[in-house]
Amino acid sequence: MRFARITLGLLLTLAGLVATVAGAVAAFWLVGPDNTISTPGREFASSGLAVVTAPTLLDRHGPTLHVSASGNKPLFVGIAQDLDVRNYLAGSAHTRLIRFEPPGTFGTQDLRGRTGKLTPPGELDWWVAQSASGSQSVSWPLQDGRYEVVVMNADGTPAVGAKVSFGVEVHRLFGICLLVLGAGVLVLALGLALMFRRRQVAAVAADNATTTEIPVPVADHIPALAAVASAPADHEANSPAYRVSPFAPERVSPFAPTQQTEPVEKPAPAKPGVARPAAARSAVAQPAAVKAAPTPMPAAPMFMSPAAVARAKSPALIGAGASQRYDEPPTSGEPADRPESVESARTVERTTTESTGTAEHTTTERSKTERTDTERSKTERTDTERTDTVEPETVPLAASPEFEKSDEAVRRTAALLASGALLLTTTSCGLMPPKNSLTAPDSRPAVTLADAQAVVQRYNQLNNQANQTRDAKLSATIEGNPTLAQTQAGFVIGRKLDAAGKDVSKPFSYTNPEIGAPQFASYPMRFVVSSGVSNAPGARQLGVWQRENAGSPWLLTHSVYPPKAVELPSVDGMRTPDVSALNKLRSQPATVAKDLAAYLSGGPNAPQAKLFTPSPALSSMLKLRATSKANDTAEPYIASVTDAFAASGEPLTFITSSGDALVFLTLTEQYLQRVEPGSNAYWTSGEATAFSSMVKYTQSLHQDYLHQVALVIPTKSTDEAIRVLSIDPQLIGAGGQ
Repeated sequence: MRFARITLGLLLTLAGLVATVAGAVAAFWLVGPDNTISTPGREFASSGLAVVTAPTLLDRHGPTLHVSASGNKPLFVGIAQDLDVRNYLAGSAHTRLIRFEPPGTFGTQDLRGRTGKLTPPGELDWWVAQSASGSQSVSWPLQDGRYEVVVMNADGTPAVGAKVSFGVEVHRLFGICLLVLGAGVLVLALGLALMFRRRQVAAVAADNATTTEIPVPVADHIPALAAVASAPADHEANSPAYRVSPFAPERVSPFAPTQQTEPVEKPAPAKPGVARPAAARSAVAQPAAVKAAPTPMPAAPMFMSPAAVARAKSPALIGAGASQRYDEPPTSGEPADRPESVESARTVERTTTESTGTAEHTTTERSKTERTDTERSKTERTDTERTDTVEPETVPLAASPEFEKSDEAVRRTAALLASGALLLTTTSCGLMPPKNSLTAPDSRPAVTLADAQAVVQRYNQLNNQANQTRDAKLSATIEGNPTLAQTQAGFVIGRKLDAAGKDVSKPFSYTNPEIGAPQFASYPMRFVVSSGVSNAPGARQLGVWQRENAGSPWLLTHSVYPPKAVELPSVDGMRTPDVSALNKLRSQPATVAKDLAAYLSGGPNAPQAKLFTPSPALSSMLKLRATSKANDTAEPYIASVTDAFAASGEPLTFITSSGDALVFLTLTEQYLQRVEPGSNAYWTSGEATAFSSMVKYTQSLHQDYLHQVALVIPTKSTDEAIRVLSIDPQLIGAGGQ
């Protein structure tokens, strides 16, 4: 056990020292009270447009990432998903950080490409975190997925130079470091205590080894207490009763004082002619009794079980007077135990007194006879002692009280260490950020609710400015085709018919927008808005905003105005279509576009009319076209009139939460008038004069319209027809041949 204690103490001391140093260094040098581990600032220079981290560098989530940069130019620091950054920098020169080696070494890779100016990064809304105006740092809780850190010039120009520092803030990290420090100090103290405790025990054992033992005469049955040689009075007063184990009578306590041999005075030589007394002659004839000190035996510690100790204290085993001290008088009625040597001496003395006057040879013979009897008696007592002596019980080492105490101490120490190790392991495992687990391709909602509302608010502001001045270029910054084509055509017509600008459209805005933002894994991205119209209480606006690439703005591409009486599908939970969802529809969107064009071209009696439930606007338009055709055919210079619709472009489809499809279509219409031979025709008034005024045509006249349509395609599980929500036409051209 001594070797085990010393070994355990040494191991604990070393482990505690390492933990103490590691905890102190981590708490007060690497981490600090802000729980952040930071890298030294590193200079990065790129001739391209940005310095970007690879997605593999941010492969864990949970802690908070801190990035700060400084440079000669205003810098932008942002964090975004890989799909946005990759699309934003596609084809552009930039520097990528592909490897990190602690404490602050980065491996870089320069990618070649264009160096033209990009859209300023601060104008884009797909950053999950970006530096504020006037700041060049950002903090963001790491999330599961592929994310990148981008550092570039705030104006999007090339030649980026920045000193960048990265930091990771782990919750409770400083407290854990202090806990490790405290645990290290405790383990160190425990190890030192175990080592120094063994040294003190070894010193006591060395002192005990130098103690002199005294011999004890052999008793008949019960071991007797040994009388010690005379000592000073103060020593006798403090001398304890040195009891021995009843199972080993020859063993003496190592703390008993040493017994000295008592010399016996020899009688003076007799003078010639002087007669000696009989007692003197007997004393001369009797050999001198000298008390010789037996050879001391080293005493070893005896390990006794509680049962053995109880048997040793039992009166039945010890016998009368066995527990009596050597310096106490005998109990009344009980003979005092005396050593055999004393009894033999008294017998010799009585014999000598009675034999006064007897010849010396007679005394000598008697002494020999008595010695023979004494030896015989000793032999008998020895045989009896061998017969009656109780065999000592051998106690195993593992069952001894001392071993049990030592084993208990070792178990407690091991339990303490195991508890500390479990605590540190638990806290350490909690500190280690988990690795990213998303394996699916990157995807995200097209826009957040706040960003979508900001897009609508910006559109309201710029659209009113463009309408007031009929500025087609300004409209191009917020709208895309086909909405932009309708707006620009409206501006052309307005400038023709209202050159003074007295009849410009009044300002309006889209109110209370409801946002439907499907998930997208690539560009272009789109989201749907259903809102009210401030200057048209009886109508709503249903539109689609689209971003062509990561560096382009959001543009309103499709916009229709269904009346409030028409039930609109919910935009909550809207998603992009997949093959499974499309197969559940009553008809495919492209087929519906062709059927709708045929229905509008053929009129209410067309075979495709039974597939649709027309909106009020569509029914009104069909009536208007039928009236126009009848009136124009009645003109003498018009030979015939045709009205043809055709699908244009790809339908935009979104799957609603009910499984139906919300589809946005674009249709073109050509209203054609054939002129009678020998006649000519031209436009004299109306919106067509904005595109062709006072130009005579001898063969035909035509007016070109662009229609935006929104409809709902139900699933096969229902018997409903395709519902046309709204159709909004706009004249975009006129001419002839």
